[in-house]
Amino acid sequence: MSLVACPFCRELFDRAEAEQCPECGIPLEPLHRLPPSREDVEREAAQWERARPEDQPIPLTDLRRGRGALLAVALVSLLVFALAPWVAFTAPHQQIRTGFSLASGPLGFLWGGAVAWLVSIALASSRRTIVQMRGVRAILMAFAAMTASEIAVLLAMSPSGSRHVYIAYEWAWGAYAALGLSLLGVVIAARFGGALPAPARVEPRPPPLPRPPHTVH
Repeated sequence: MSLVACPFCRELFDRAEAEQCPECGIPLEPLHRLPPSREDVEREAAQWERARPEDQPIPLTDLRRGRGALLAVALVSLLVFALAPWVAFTAPHQQIRTGFSLASGPLGFLWGGAVAWLVSIALASSRRTIVQMRGVRAILMAFAAMTASEIAVLLAMSPSGSRHVYIAYEWAWGAYAALGLSLLGVVIAARFGGALPAPARVEPRPPPLPRPPHTVH
């Protein structure tokens, strides 16, 4: 049995039963040529609202949308803090200090940047949806900028010794690498989560082709 329907009221008929809707007077069309009904469009829209793509869980192993990049910057920054030379002293005695050794000594405020990177790793790893990822952008940007602000303070307020103590030193590549990684982290954090997915749209079906006039014999 072949079914046809009224494009307006959606009443179903057998193809041999009628050619026009008895209620609307509109020529009947095959079901596959009818555009989606208003109820279908509203149902699909409601379903999309209940399950928006940006609310769908993302696997923890998915490193897209800035997660992998931010984790990499954070891990490299921690390695630079712990192992790379930040300052090289030549007087009053020769020594090379890392960010870790400076933080463990008189410059304890440098721990703030290291702790911020650790918290950033936890935040970037635990966000499971696009909405959650975008929601922590501002926090991640602030944490990423912490190391840059600390190094800016070091460069601006570097000690120069006194009349009785001569200090000679120069900043090593580790400090500048940490500064660059911090600024790079701010840029990545500002785009963390990426853009929102485009809303799903129902593609309209082509309008029914005009039917030839029916001749009544």
